[in-house]
Amino acid sequence: MDRSGSIGRLSSQRGAVLVHVAIALLGLIAFSTFVTDYGVLWVSRGQAQTAADAGALSGALSLAFDSSSDLAGARARARAVALANQVFGAAPDVQLTDVTFPSCPPGTPGLPATCVKVDAFRNQARGNPLPMFFGRTLGLANQGVRATATAQIVTGARTECLKPWAVLDRWDEYDAAGGEPDFPGVDNDFDHTSTYDRYSDGTGQSPAPEPDLYVRPGGANGSGTGFRLPADTGRQFALKVGDNENSSVSPGWFRAIRIPRLDGQNGANVYRSNIETCGGLPSTYAAPNTECPNRIGNDDRASWAARGCFATEPGNMVGPTEEGVNTLIALDRNARWSGGGIMNSEFSPAAFSPRVVPVGVIDVDDFLARDPRGANGVLRLVNIYGFFIEGMGEVNADGSMTIVSGGRSVIGRLMVIPTTGAAPSTLPAEASFLRQVVLVR
Repeated sequence: MDRSGSIGRLSSQRGAVLVHVAIALLGLIAFSTFVTDYGVLWVSRGQAQTAADAGALSGALSLAFDSSSDLAGARARARAVALANQVFGAAPDVQLTDVTFPSCPPGTPGLPATCVKVDAFRNQARGNPLPMFFGRTLGLANQGVRATATAQIVTGARTECLKPWAVLDRWDEYDAAGGEPDFPGVDNDFDHTSTYDRYSDGTGQSPAPEPDLYVRPGGANGSGTGFRLPADTGRQFALKVGDNENSSVSPGWFRAIRIPRLDGQNGANVYRSNIETCGGLPSTYAAPNTECPNRIGNDDRASWAARGCFATEPGNMVGPTEEGVNTLIALDRNARWSGGGIMNSEFSPAAFSPRVVPVGVIDVDDFLARDPRGANGVLRLVNIYGFFIEGMGEVNADGSMTIVSGGRSVIGRLMVIPTTGAAPSTLPAEASFLRQVVLVR
């Protein structure tokens, strides 16, 4: 055997392993580039989308609950919130011009002309690209991402924090000299002295019957005779807790209602508890075809509240009402109404303040047709108003309102309020005070 030939053949294969290792390293580098750098890209893409989503939602919230006409304020808020969401350890690039108010996408569920779009960048064109690690070995210096989001304002129908207060909806006050009725125009006769006399019996303290007109909101009647947006935003209103006499059914006429609670509370203090805290179970206003029963038992409260029907709460409510109102005011003590909105609130948007509460609105005809004295035990809600509580007070003879300790009315302002859940509104936009924002693109 030729040993020298064998050794020569072995010597000729030296370095082959290095070639294989080099090829393997190239493959590992390429794989690392894919795993690491592509991973950076995908993580950053999700973070950029979060920034754009947060910015769009914040801008829409500003339009929904701060001011529907303050586009500059909504733009600034949207940009600030988007910048607060980092993309791979740094703020994305979002300029004020990257926040726009385009036409809402076709087929979306919200209000038209209420969309906010935000574009967020972390890329080469904006001078803040994402880094490349292993990709540099292949000549790839950086990479970038861009995200866009569009939010829209939608109306809702449900709340889990309805207060145990219900007031009569607005009606068209009859005036023989005014060419009645005014509906569907603006009723110039309705004020604090108006009384709903359609069902009056003309005896005792009750005036003679008059053809006062009430049209519930929804359906072919649009917003009906009730309050509407944006005309009644900020309207000062009084819930006349201490003026609950059946002989004078006037604006602000009040009925305490029983609100079901998730904690099952059902005692003497449940009325005050429902002022100070949320019941936690869904309440809504009735759909057009909903007929309320003549009686609602304790076991049926929750199911009927979810359909817009409520039992009334008997008893003197002036004391517990003032105690509950004072508790809510203490939670946001410096908030006040000024210049068409809430100022100095500790909450942002201010519509999320505990002093902004949902108040049920009674179907006037349904309630008094059952019993013209207004003493029946069940009422049907047709709307829910947002209500900023200013305090307890009194309605003066001239219709002005004064905040005063020991007052017999809850004084506040009508406004929009956040809804809960995705229950769609059955009311037209101008009658829908419950609002939320959703991402539509």
